[in-house]
Amino acid sequence: MPKIEFRGQTYNDELEMPYEIRQAYIREKESRLETDKASARPLSEVVDMSPEVKAIYERALDKVEAKLPASQQTVNLPKTEDIYRQSAPDDMKHLPSDESIYQPSQPLIDPGKSAIEPESAFGVSRFISSIVWAFLLVAIVFIMMQFLR
Repeated sequence: MPKIEFRGQTYNDELEMPYEIRQAYIREKESRLETDKASARPLSEVVDMSPEVKAIYERALDKVEAKLPASQQTVNLPKTEDIYRQSAPDDMKHLPSDESIYQPSQPLIDPGKSAIEPESAFGVSRFISSIVWAFLLVAIVFIMMQFLR
């Protein structure tokens, strides 16, 4: 992460700054962003573009849509079914498209019931292993007592 240099001091990040200095830094950063936004010009004014490229750029920015007469504006894009009907051979236009015959499948797992069941806090296997460990501990202590006598 780049270091921040503000008012002659270098900081690793904003949280390292004292509160008053951090607030001043944030205010200055926001005012700098506002002036940058105000001075920003569209790319078409900065770069010399051919009319075709400029039209593509403006269309990408949705500026052309507002300039077109209502008859040329795209209100709705065609649906997949319509595209299929236009591109299908004449003898196949009556058949349904793949998308129109899709149906959602039933879920494999009941979403209302959890597939993972919680483990009991003190199950039988845990109880048995606790008894085995306790027995081993008692046996070790007994053996050590025999050797220490």
